[in-house]
Amino acid sequence: MTLRRNILTVALLAAASLPARALEIDPNVVPEINIAGRGVVSVDAARDNRAGGGKNSEGTLNTADSSLLFGFSKYLSVGDGYSNYGFGVIGFKLPDDDADLKDDIYIHEANVGVGGKNYEVKLGRSRLGNTLIQFPTIRDDDLLGYTYVLNGSANAEAEEYQQFGGVAQGTWWFTPIFELTGGLTARTETDAAGARISTADFNGGFLGIAYDVPEAIKFDRGLRYAGIRLDSQRVQGLGAGLPSDRMNALIGALVLNLSDNPEATWNLDLQAIANDGASVTSLAPHAARARAQSEAFTAALRYGHRPALQTRWQAALTLGWKDYSDFTDAKATVIAPSYGYRLGSGVEFLAQYVYTKYDGALATGLNLDRKQQVQLGLIFSFDHTFNESVGERKSILNLEHNMFDIGPLGGGH
Repeated sequence: MTLRRNILTVALLAAASLPARALEIDPNVVPEINIAGRGVVSVDAARDNRAGGGKNSEGTLNTADSSLLFGFSKYLSVGDGYSNYGFGVIGFKLPDDDADLKDDIYIHEANVGVGGKNYEVKLGRSRLGNTLIQFPTIRDDDLLGYTYVLNGSANAEAEEYQQFGGVAQGTWWFTPIFELTGGLTARTETDAAGARISTADFNGGFLGIAYDVPEAIKFDRGLRYAGIRLDSQRVQGLGAGLPSDRMNALIGALVLNLSDNPEATWNLDLQAIANDGASVTSLAPHAARARAQSEAFTAALRYGHRPALQTRWQAALTLGWKDYSDFTDAKATVIAPSYGYRLGSGVEFLAQYVYTKYDGALATGLNLDRKQQVQLGLIFSFDHTFNESVGERKSILNLEHNMFDIGPLGGGH
């Protein structure tokens, strides 16, 4: 009788535990889904004046930087109610036709993260954090050497290796307009010939603080954005003249609103980069120009015609200057006027002229004295959300460069 009672007791306890086990099953919660994309197509006409004499002209159809993004997000059932969220992003873009990449499509966003009211953490491939603000150019890499801290471990002609890589980063908003951002970075590493050998090894990091007041909070004249960031990277050895080393760069940026009229805006964008560099003996290789000690400054003045607070057109003038201080008169100067007209929601006509002058050892290393480029193009953008349920900080499309946008580059969740 005792044995039978014990068996019955065990059976009843096992049956009582079944509902508790069922409660551990994760419910199938449908995520919020964001799909966004930008088609960027321009007709480019370029003319180069060689430092050693001679000229070269070409015309191309340029589809670089066209991209497609998918974002997914859910609220988390932890913390205070449902104020915390998780997200994932994957994005594809078209690189330049002459880029040293194996594939015709490059995955520039592949990350997951969690966030809340005052914080966000992101892990995966994304922007490296080696620039602060965006300038009014058709493409983000039109002034790459002036506006980014370049990758000293990649000896390849690939803008993507300069802008994107592995990141483990966090952002803390200690007030609604002040943020602290830092993280580890895994920049792409290549061999001396430019062949990719690693994209996952941590070889750098960044830390910065910023003041950011969106137009929705303050539209009158004054300081719109101010930021400072330290970017550090360990550069690998790439053969003679390019040994393993470490380089640090300091980035500072300001965005000033010069107008009290939100329908006729004047904005001034300023960014400076001081790179302490690493030892190089020539400016000919890509990696050498990234490593060389340099100072760069970029400024843009833009006017926006915005009837009923909707931008109809924008005209801008961007100036850039860079000096490689370890080489005699090794300087570059760029002038880039641009114009953008909104044909409709997400459809824009863009025009741009870029004139670049090279001097001294930089002209010798590049075998370029002057370069001119005219671009006329169209951009088509879209952003759509399914099962809208999670409050986002920004649209997923803010991850991409937009010449009409003012202030910090990047965004999304």
